[in-house]
Amino acid sequence: MSSENPYAPSGSFEAIASQTSPGQLRLASQNQRLLTFIIDNVILYLINSGIGFAIGLIFVALNGGSITEGELAGLQLFASLVGVLLVVVYYVVLEGLTGMTLGKMIMGTKVVNESGGSPSFGQILGRSFCRLIPFEVFSFLGNKGFPIGWHDSIPKTRVIKTR
Repeated sequence: MSSENPYAPSGSFEAIASQTSPGQLRLASQNQRLLTFIIDNVILYLINSGIGFAIGLIFVALNGGSITEGELAGLQLFASLVGVLLVVVYYVVLEGLTGMTLGKMIMGTKVVNESGGSPSFGQILGRSFCRLIPFEVFSFLGNKGFPIGWHDSIPKTRVIKTR
């Protein structure tokens, strides 16, 4: 008589742990997604503020301590573009290398593809650019507790619980 359990699940532990039943991912909750969003945005705000402050100081120092109204408008546009670039880089680098942002690490969640595997670079890049769609954050509303936003559905990714 064999001691092996014929009813034991097959596959890797990671794949099994991420599913609630065959074919279904253990999705992160609405609260986990909201708190992750807040944490990541606070981090991005602090980084953007520091970079914006440094850009302003450098510009004023290079211009002898004064700045015209036209230069200020140009500087604000430049700082906004740097801010957008920073958001994309933050998500692409962190999610691309680890599947997690700092917020996801804290909240115990991770980005996967729809089948529970590691997402491709193209999917991560798509997620990052989809976050820039106006009002994208509202795509989470009305999903009957199913926290899947446009930056999940368009690149065909999901955010799952890791613990």
